[in-house]
Amino acid sequence: MFTFFKDFWRPLTSRFNVSILLLSSFLGAIMGPFGTYETHSFPERLLYWSCVSVASVLIGRACRRLTRYYVQDAHPILQDVLMICATVAFFSPPLWLLTRNLAFRNPLLAPSLLEMSYYVAAITLSICVLRRIIPGFEAVGYFPKTTEGAPEGPRLARRLSPGFEGPILRLFVRDHFVDVISASGVETIRMRFADAIDEMDTVVGFTTHRSHWVVQDAVIGVGRDGSKIYLKLTNGDQVPVSRKYRPALEEAGVVKF
Repeated sequence: MFTFFKDFWRPLTSRFNVSILLLSSFLGAIMGPFGTYETHSFPERLLYWSCVSVASVLIGRACRRLTRYYVQDAHPILQDVLMICATVAFFSPPLWLLTRNLAFRNPLLAPSLLEMSYYVAAITLSICVLRRIIPGFEAVGYFPKTTEGAPEGPRLARRLSPGFEGPILRLFVRDHFVDVISASGVETIRMRFADAIDEMDTVVGFTTHRSHWVVQDAVIGVGRDGSKIYLKLTNGDQVPVSRKYRPALEEAGVVKF
């Protein structure tokens, strides 16, 4: 339970997120939309928009985790539709109550719950679309990348013997050697671990431990042995997840608890 609440508040520990929250709250207080500029003082507007900003980040993160738990990344449209529905369901009511009590002197002049739900849906839709079309935010976009003229596999596969049967499922480093592992066997090559990961360029994968890297499509489940977490792969392997790399795996929806 402690881990859940710690992870829930994680966005507020990021300097980037805190900077965005402060900026959005300050801009909202200065501009005073919804007629609050004429009816409320600057401290009152700042309080309102600070509450809205913090609530949007926390509830948005919870909805995103919930969405990725039920819908795999391979279905981006369905994932975003569920994200919009969850955000409207969980964010619109508290935002409506907050607006009625803080943003309007006369609650009867405040937007209705239906109007507020429309605003939340429109903003969430815009954010989802932007995250899909701007590189670096989401691993999977709405449209599959063209493979015309692209290599059939990662560059690392060119270092392997002709008898190696793919696809590659994971990498494991031992000193100056990297084990390249597939469902049919293991081949060891001499190279830096970072270079081996870099040459898995056409495959989506994650570092789970300082010695382990796995292909996303090879993961079929997550297991726990006491306080330790590991990933279950299609070939039966169990790959450990260290505390350092767990947040990134949770953010990507690979580790779900």
